[in-house]
Amino acid sequence: MSDLEQRGAAALDKMASEKKPARKKNLRLVKSGGETFNPAGKRVIRHDPGHLPEILDQTGLALSESCDNLFSYTGRLVRVYAAPEAASGGVHRPRGALVLHPVDGSHLTELATAAAVHERFDARSEGYKPCDYPRRCADAYLARGNWPELRPLAGFIEAPTITLDGRLIHEPGHDSETGLFQACAAIPGWSAPPAKPTRANAQAALDVLLDLVKDFPFVADEDRAAVVAGIITGLLRRVLPAAPLLAVTAPTPGTGKTLIAETFAIIATGRRASVLSLGHDDAEAEKRLAGVLLAGDAVIALDNIERPLKGDLLCQVATQQFVRLRPLGASGMLSIPTHALMVATGNNLSIVGDLKRRVALIRMDSGQERPEQRTFSRDHLEDVFARRGELIRAALTLPLAYLAAGAPAIEGVHPLGGFEQWDRMVRRPLAWLGLPDPLKASEGLRDQDPDLEGMRLLLGAWRDAFQDKPKTVAELMAAIAPGGECDPDRRVNLNDALQLICYEKPTPRKVGNWLRAHKDRIVDGMKVKQLGNDGHAKVARWQVVGCI
Repeated sequence: MSDLEQRGAAALDKMASEKKPARKKNLRLVKSGGETFNPAGKRVIRHDPGHLPEILDQTGLALSESCDNLFSYTGRLVRVYAAPEAASGGVHRPRGALVLHPVDGSHLTELATAAAVHERFDARSEGYKPCDYPRRCADAYLARGNWPELRPLAGFIEAPTITLDGRLIHEPGHDSETGLFQACAAIPGWSAPPAKPTRANAQAALDVLLDLVKDFPFVADEDRAAVVAGIITGLLRRVLPAAPLLAVTAPTPGTGKTLIAETFAIIATGRRASVLSLGHDDAEAEKRLAGVLLAGDAVIALDNIERPLKGDLLCQVATQQFVRLRPLGASGMLSIPTHALMVATGNNLSIVGDLKRRVALIRMDSGQERPEQRTFSRDHLEDVFARRGELIRAALTLPLAYLAAGAPAIEGVHPLGGFEQWDRMVRRPLAWLGLPDPLKASEGLRDQDPDLEGMRLLLGAWRDAFQDKPKTVAELMAAIAPGGECDPDRRVNLNDALQLICYEKPTPRKVGNWLRAHKDRIVDGMKVKQLGNDGHAKVARWQVVGCI
């Protein structure tokens, strides 16, 4: 053997001697209770045919051991991500806004591959070799729909909050009792409030919050109280089953409506609100709203509303703990939590339909033609950012003090149906401290409702024209036609009322639908009553009657 061959053989022998111990160490397995781990403590999953249920069970355990940012949320697997600043689909989110990202089969394949050592039997080498996690296994694991080994997520929070029994949640990470995930760094200026604050503590905290908004031109003290209620609601919204929509209105642009909405968002999340544009189509608006609810946004601003604010989904979001929605591209329905703070802003906001009783109204009026030219002693939003920790402590002190006092009944404050916990944690603490009812300004929405105005005009004109005589819709339309039984003045009044309720030229179909939708509702001591069908034409007969 030549010298070169000898040196080559020696090098191969040396490499073999160096590789063998390392290979042996990597393959050494430690078994515990039927589960297999490598020396580094990483779970080893072998993908043998006929063992799919065991493989999926092991997958779940591996994910729970290694994936801190993976949760079970409303029948889906999700992760919490910080989104880049972007505007798409009618939604604008500031940079760093947290959103929920659903985990699909491809993404789960990546996560599961990183969570464990996966091996498949290789017939050529007659041994097990490393492999990636199979996509079919990822799809099978997702199809289970229930993952008890993973942490359930009720929602993420970015500021300390309190539970309904007054327990403070302020440590980063997952809270097992509530399912909330606190995803924020240390907040400058934050210190935990006393476990049982006194009334004096609460009054001092209230003064801090009122001083924050002292430069805003609120119409009355109840509007200022509604702002404080909005700050508290933003911090507690994830634990409240329901909460009113906050509506900020003013007669003139530039009054500061958006600043109020941003104040709620900055205190609750440390950044500005996600802005949702409703557009001009109700169906499209509900799709956009469904998208932000699925993404888990904490504060949603419906900014610069230029049309009447209404909609079934908005009503459900305000009063129900969950809504049933179908994600885009999916065939099944999901129950999505509604625990986002909704803030609507607009000039002379018009809120109609059932949404009126689900709103806390905040009115502002600067009394100036160009309110945007006003000067202030400080930059409001910079002040909120700088004092965020102090403001959070002050806001949480109010409900904690009220609970510590035994949550006493407040004379003159009646329970608010559908918002019992919000009433107890937000509204009553403010009344306990002497502030006006934060819902007092909302009482005026009833008189401003165009639907109510139209009903009032129609019932009055109908009663004046026909007294209590029953009429079919066809007879009503004939009576107001030229040459009909109504005299000219009554005809004009009825025509005006019908055009108001139909929003355009009245037709028998539109009038009939409106009467069916409003029957038996009492307004100004009158109501529309259906008397059954006309015997000959088999159509409904209607009568406006007085109510005692």
